[in-house]
Amino acid sequence: SDAGLIPMMFPNYQRVDNQDAHQWFEKFWNTQLDDRPGYTVVEIMHKALVDDSDPHKIHGMYVEGENPAMSDPDLNHARHALAELKHLVVQDIFMTETAWLADVILPATAWPEKTGTVSNTDRMVQLGQQAVTPPGDAKPDLWIIQQIAQRMGLNWNYRGEHAGVAEVYEEMRQAMHASISGITWDRLQKESSVTYPCLSTDDPGQPIVFVDKFD
Repeated sequence: SDAGLIPMMFPNYQRVDNQDAHQWFEKFWNTQLDDRPGYTVVEIMHKALVDDSDPHKIHGMYVEGENPAMSDPDLNHARHALAELKHLVVQDIFMTETAWLADVILPATAWPEKTGTVSNTDRMVQLGQQAVTPPGDAKPDLWIIQQIAQRMGLNWNYRGEHAGVAEVYEEMRQAMHASISGITWDRLQKESSVTYPCLSTDDPGQPIVFVDKFD
């Protein structure tokens, strides 16, 4: 995925077992990284149900903006796995089927209730601006994550408006320099959206790739 949210990829679709990419991200994030791909969602559910003798058994999960109790290919298997966990935290905007199984529910904000970016399947990076006040105790995802990180002793302290979303985006822009280096936060505020690859601020972006051939 763009931001490295699938278990075998760093940001910008760089494989975790690619040594050049591995070394680059270790230096960029100033931390040691595992060079082995992680578990897929299906494998995670399996690991929640294995015998206690398995050293990789999963006892707890933190689910953010996802509903595996409805989206997993084997619903009975997924719901059984989620119910067997010792601790389940769900961060979402709705009381989903997964949230009903949770020990802790963290109410998040919806798209119109926060400022941030989203990258669409067509590679369009789009800026959304907060339009309405969040209801009740709902908080932006980034605010929640930073609060938890700080309580774990991590130096996650992104600064600026809206819990530091612009600073986070700048970090993402650096991590994805081969794709979105030309899409700055200021540019998104002016243009609302730009499609990558876009490597300079005067690059209009490339809605269509592989025009001549596949590499």
